[in-house]
Amino acid sequence: MTQKVTLLLKSKNVKFAKETAKKKDKSMSKMIDDYLDLLQKIEKRLSEEELDPFLKEFAGIVNSGKNEDIRSIYNLDE
Repeated sequence: MTQKVTLLLKSKNVKFAKETAKKKDKSMSKMIDDYLDLLQKIEKRLSEEELDPFLKEFAGIVNSGKNEDIRSIYNLDE
């Protein structure tokens, strides 16, 4: 099931989202929906792990210095 929503975003974020969606040959709606699905998978994975609360809060903020895909970091391609 899908629902129509209205978002209020900064102009620079709308521009970025439109450009990124076009590069990926997706609609903005599909790109944002995919992103939210990914966030849910990350949250689920983090909640299943026994991580220190401090690390849970800041997971994903620190750059590992490697160009790793976020899906591989959190093993989300299962």
